[in-house]
Amino acid sequence: MKVLLAALNAKFVQSSLALRYLQLACKERGLTNTETAEYTINHNLYDIVGRIYAHRADAVGLSCYVWNIEMTLKTARLIHEVLPSCKIFLGGPEVSYTAEEVLKEHDYIDCIVQGEGEEVLPQLIQSWEQGIERPQLTGVLFRNGNTLEGSKQLCEVADLNTLPFPYEGEDFSKLSHKIIYYESSRGCPFQCQYCLSGMSQSVRFRNTRTVISELKRFIAAGVKQVKFVDRTFNCNPEHYRTLLHFFVSVPEDINFHLEIEPGLLTDEDLEILKAAPPGRIQMEMGIQSTYERTLDAVRRVNDWPRIEKVMKTLRDYQSVHLHLDLIVGLPYETMEHLQQSFNEIYALKPHVLQIGFLKLLKGSGIRNRFAEDYRFDPDGPYEILETAWLSFGQVRRMKRFEDVFERVYNSNKFTDFLDYVVPFYESPFVFYDEVTTFIDKIHGDEGLLSDRTLIDLLYDFVQGSEKVGEMDKETAVELLDFNVRISFAFRLQPGFIEKACHRNEWDAVFRNESLMKTYYDDYRFTNMRDIKRRYQLWPLSPEAAQVITGKSFGRAVRVIARQEKKGVSRHVIDKP
Repeated sequence: MKVLLAALNAKFVQSSLALRYLQLACKERGLTNTETAEYTINHNLYDIVGRIYAHRADAVGLSCYVWNIEMTLKTARLIHEVLPSCKIFLGGPEVSYTAEEVLKEHDYIDCIVQGEGEEVLPQLIQSWEQGIERPQLTGVLFRNGNTLEGSKQLCEVADLNTLPFPYEGEDFSKLSHKIIYYESSRGCPFQCQYCLSGMSQSVRFRNTRTVISELKRFIAAGVKQVKFVDRTFNCNPEHYRTLLHFFVSVPEDINFHLEIEPGLLTDEDLEILKAAPPGRIQMEMGIQSTYERTLDAVRRVNDWPRIEKVMKTLRDYQSVHLHLDLIVGLPYETMEHLQQSFNEIYALKPHVLQIGFLKLLKGSGIRNRFAEDYRFDPDGPYEILETAWLSFGQVRRMKRFEDVFERVYNSNKFTDFLDYVVPFYESPFVFYDEVTTFIDKIHGDEGLLSDRTLIDLLYDFVQGSEKVGEMDKETAVELLDFNVRISFAFRLQPGFIEKACHRNEWDAVFRNESLMKTYYDDYRFTNMRDIKRRYQLWPLSPEAAQVITGKSFGRAVRVIARQEKKGVSRHVIDKP
């Protein structure tokens, strides 16, 4: 029997960890005629169906998530039309908690595997090969004409150490442009009501020796980033601390992305992380809100003093990339409370503050307990339209706010400019809200903002600001110019500032190899044409230099910058 397991990923760079586990689980039980196929929700629907049709499988299993459920169901319906004898089954979190409802509404679906499928899927396929259409298997619910029969219980793999390495036999060169996902645990100890990860109220772990052995295989293959999908990576010190030691000790160039609960990080953990090489670890932390009534409603506890200490310590290390999350639309959070949450999370100075919008997932506590307080898209991903506490207009405003914030703050391209300008405003939220209003007023509906247009708009905004003094505007513009030169690797030269060093000064600096070697060990003067292609030299005011470096300078300051393989390196120095 030929079986095809397929997934529609949200983006091209994503890959399906679930399909790899399921295929290997089948192969370990002798089911070698199991294939996988991955597409994206941006693919043409008929092209996807055509490619699946070309496999001529006897059964097609589709992986269902909140972001792909609508297109996956359309795909399944069309597969049924062109391959009427092909069995179609679904799995994944989006159908595991609503299997009965999905089967009743979609008569072209034969069955649904609920929960984790590594153990039950091979049994299901073997039963079909033996001619048993609807075997009694835990976790599988079948359609039998107009009735349903089978199990409504979710499957769960009790011992994760029985699972194979999901990338066994993988040609990693084919995944060079994909995100490599990995898990060392399943489940979550928390019960956040907007999420499904804690539904089982149990956490299972893979042996750390096995995890380290498998991570070494990634490293040996030259993988540059491994993204852990553990829902709370640091919930068990006996498990995660061993892995942290391994992460910081690896000599190779690799990055590990972790989802953690910041309040659980201990001083011992922080001491381990202190040794992490820059770029080795990314931490994503879900703060979501700081309003106590909201946190109580979603059954989430934020140890705020601890979170503040952890964030300050990690920021001071300057080696761990910090990503914090805020959710718009949680129960009881008005615009006033939302602004408070934003300002308090912003004050933690994350590298990225991700503003997300609540999605009322099927089976979630919020959808079950607060349904009357929400208007939301009935189709996946079930994003809110308005709440009892936020109007549709306010939600739409936050959507626009998020768009601008993503370009201005989360891009990390205007860091020094923002550090200087934002404190002139009543709060960070007020600043970004006014920037949003200004950009909408000037740019309107003219389409996507180019980098050049965004830079010019930021310049115009600060020049027209009544909250920034005239002398301070000069410093702000210098900092904007500095950030643009560095962030865009000399590609964009701001037209609003005329600052350049005289040719004689270029000669004095770049022909002086002993001086330049104090900043770049490998420096060698060739000719001025080559130097100007790779280096830049420009003046800077002492005020701007102090914002950038935190140090005091004399009257004349210079910036020496060089293009590198990864961005631009720079040195702010007193004039030679």
